[in-house]
Formats: sequence, structure tokens, C-alpha cells
Amino acid sequence: MATALYSDEIASVDAATERFSSDKGLVLLRPRRPCCAALYFTIPSGCYALVSRHGADEEYIYPDGTKSIVWPPGLHYPHPPWVRVSNLVTHQAIVLDLPVKACKTKDNVTVNIDIALAFRIMGDAERGEDPDLVRKFVHELKPRGLEQQLRDAQDEAVRALARSLKHTEIYGIRSGENLKHIRQSVAGASFDAAVESIAEEKQGDAPPTPATDRLGATPIPTHRDETLVGRSDKEDRDAAMAATAAGVDAVSDYMKRRLNRQFMPQGVEILSIMIESCRLPKEIESQMEEKTKVISKNAQQRMFHSANMQNTRMEEEVVTLLQTFEETKIREETAGIEKINEEKVKLNDAIAGAQKSVAAIREEASSKIQKLRAENSLDVQRIISRKEEAIATMKAEAEKEAAQLQATAKLEAEKKLAEASLTAEKNRANASRVLANAEGVVAPYLAKKNAHLTNLKQIDVYRSLALNQNLILCDTDDNAANLVAVADSILSDSDNSGHLSRSAVMAQLSLMNQGSSGLFLRAD
Repeated sequence: MATALYSDEIASVDAATERFSSDKGLVLLRPRRPCCAALYFTIPSGCYALVSRHGADEEYIYPDGTKSIVWPPGLHYPHPPWVRVSNLVTHQAIVLDLPVKACKTKDNVTVNIDIALAFRIMGDAERGEDPDLVRKFVHELKPRGLEQQLRDAQDEAVRALARSLKHTEIYGIRSGENLKHIRQSVAGASFDAAVESIAEEKQGDAPPTPATDRLGATPIPTHRDETLVGRSDKEDRDAAMAATAAGVDAVSDYMKRRLNRQFMPQGVEILSIMIESCRLPKEIESQMEEKTKVISKNAQQRMFHSANMQNTRMEEEVVTLLQTFEETKIREETAGIEKINEEKVKLNDAIAGAQKSVAAIREEASSKIQKLRAENSLDVQRIISRKEEAIATMKAEAEKEAAQLQATAKLEAEKKLAEASLTAEKNRANASRVLANAEGVVAPYLAKKNAHLTNLKQIDVYRSLALNQNLILCDTDDNAANLVAVADSILSDSDNSGHLSRSAVMAQLSLMNQGSSGLFLRAD
């Protein structure tokens, strides 16, 4: 809460929001000229900004052509260095503490009243306000002038209010008091008359009058709970209630309307006025405190007495209720036993009737079951006969149809086999003819092929003979000469190895045989 309003200088507009939030009484900031020239400047959100050109206020032109002395927040470029932000005014509401000291009441008692006043600077175009109000506040009213005017106007209104009330009524004008008990306590006609009087004063310019004057001859009833507050000093209690009814609602609204009529043309709107506290002199507060203690003590004694009486009445009522409950219990138990007997008789009658009904139902059900079983047996026999007849008929028809199908199938099979045999013979004849024709065509080729194969085999034989190291070639077809050549070769190999093999023995025998044959031939 601010105790004074003031303006200050700031090095850069960037710190304006922080300064406004930290300094409660700061209303106006004047940015200093920057040390270096720039072709742009910025305006922070949360405040009204006035821009000047060579010291004269510069208007902002919106894209639609409208003009405003208050510039919107954001970056603005390009602008020459001599166009800069000259003043920043806060958007936020400010609560100002305005204590009023040494006020005289109607009975000449000095009282100190603390008032808290909430206001804001007007000029928001979004609310339909004239932006020129900001310029009027900056150049005409200023923070110090606004504070002084608010103190003077508030001091005058509060002193007039205190002068219209007694010191016993002064506590009722504090803000935030609960009026619900007053609305419940005051009679309908008297309270409605007071409300109508307050409403008429709100519409006019006259200051509010105490509720005791408005109500006239009709007295305000006492508090709703006499036991808690006591019965003495009825006039003081009723006066305080009337002052509360007048102060909380009418006084604050009247002062707010009065101040708004004075300050709205200058660009300041009063949002609310709160009467925080009222302080009487110590000796009067002590007297009122002692009176309250006496009332509370008397009320305590009455409450103890009332509690004892209430406990006695409650104990008597409890005993009476217990006796009544016991008598009622006996009556109810007797009535219940009689009711139970009646219900038992009814239950026995119902059981007997139910048993008869059950026997009749069982007999009737048994006869129906027997009848149904007989009818079912007849139906079953009839169905079985029909089934066997149908099965025999279906079996005969099936056998007949099967024989027909077998004959037809056999005939078709023989027919198909005959056709297949004929087709096979034809195909074989055609194949033989095709093969004969093919053999006649390829016979020369086959002969050439066979001759070629024979030549290839001869070549293989010759190759094998050429590679055989044991082959002996002779240039004669004489068998004796060939035998001698082979035997000689075998024996030569045997001499080289120094071992007489079977082949060498056979070669010697063959030579001897050939020699003896020649001798025998000459002898003949």
C-alpha cells in the first residue's frame, strides 16, 4: 500500500514495468535521453506512453487513419533520434493510504480514521476512454497534485461523516462488516425504509445521514441472540447496528461517487474506498471495554442459569420419554403377540388350503400325464410304422435306381473301353508308320554315325597301343616270326631283372614248342 504518490526518472524504458511493480506509489516515469542516437524506440506493456518530438507531444497514427496521443506497446521504427518516449504512466490500480486524524464526532469525541483508496489512471481506448486524459494527468494534475487533492477531498468527506455520528456508532462504518445479522434483526418495514433512504442518497449529492435518523420513530429491534450479548445498553447496541448499516454500504459509495465526479474529468477513476480502522481515545476505549466485559459477565451468568434450567428440563423430559417409550413398548408387544396369533391361524388355514390344492393339482397332473403318455405311445408307433414303410420304399427305389445305374455304367464303360481300344490301335498304327518313315529318312545318317563311331573307337585303340610300352610291332604276318619276337622281348626283360618270371618260362616253352614243330615237319 502506498503512502505517497510521486514521479521519477528512469534510464531506459525497459525497466519501467519492474519499477512500477516494485514501487507502490510510483505513478509517472520520465525516461532520460539515450546517450547514443537510435532510429527506433520500444514501449513496454502495462503502461500508457507519451511520445514527444522536440519536446512537443507526438500523436500515433493507426493504419485506419485514427490518431491517439497514447502510443501502443511494442517496437516503433524508423523514427529520428529526436522522437522519443517522454512519459510513462502505469496501467495498474494503486492503493493509497489516507489516514484522517483528530476527527470530531457528533458528541465531540476525537477519533482517528484510516482510509485506503484504490484508483487508476484513465485513458484506455479499449474501455471507451479518451486517451487525452493521460496527457491531462501528466501535464496538469501530476502525482503530487493528485495526492494532495485526494487527501483534501477525502479528509473533508471523512470529517463530515464523523461529525454526523456519535462515538458509539463510529465503529460501524468500517468496511467488511457483516450486515446479515442487521437484515435479520431489523423489522421489514423499518429496514426497507432505511434502504430506500440510502438509495435516494446514492442518487443525489447530499451526504448520507445516520440510519437512526432515517428510521424515524420506528425503533430498531435488539440483537437476535440476547443471551450472548446481554440486555443492558440497548441504545448503544442499536446505534452501532444502525451505523454499520449506514457506513458499510452508503458511506463508501457516496464518497467514491463524490471523488469520481471531481477526478474523472482529470483522468483519474476511484475504484473503491475502504474504511480500514477507527481509533477512539484510550480512556473511551477502556470505558467501552469495561462495559462490554460487564455485559459479557452478565450474559455468562444468564447462560449458566439457562444451561442448568435446560439440563433439568432435559432430564425430566428424558425420564418422561423413557416411561412413555416403555408403555408404548408393552402395548406394541401385546398387540404384536395378538397379531402373530391371528397371522398363525391365517397361515395354518392357508397351508391346509394349499395342501388340498397341491393334492388336486398332482392328481389332475398325473391323469393328464398318463393320457399324454398313451397318446404319445400311439403317435410313436404310428410314426415308426410310417418310418419303416418309407424306409422300405426308399430302399427298393434305391436298389432299382442302383441296378439301373450299374447297367448304364457298365454299358458306358464297355463302350468307352471299345472306343479306347480302337483309338489305341489307330495310334499304334500311326506310330509305327511314323517310325518307319522316320527310320527311312534317318537311315543314311545313322550309317554315317555308326561308321564315325567305329572310326573313333579305332583311333582310341591305336592311341592305347601307342601308349603301351610292351607293344611289339612286326612287319610280317607270320605267326612263327611274331612268336619268336614276343618271346625274345619277354626273355630280354627277364635277363635284365635277373628273375625268371612265369611269362619268361612260358616264352621259353613256346620257343621250344615252335622249334620241335619245325623238326618234326622236316622229318616228315
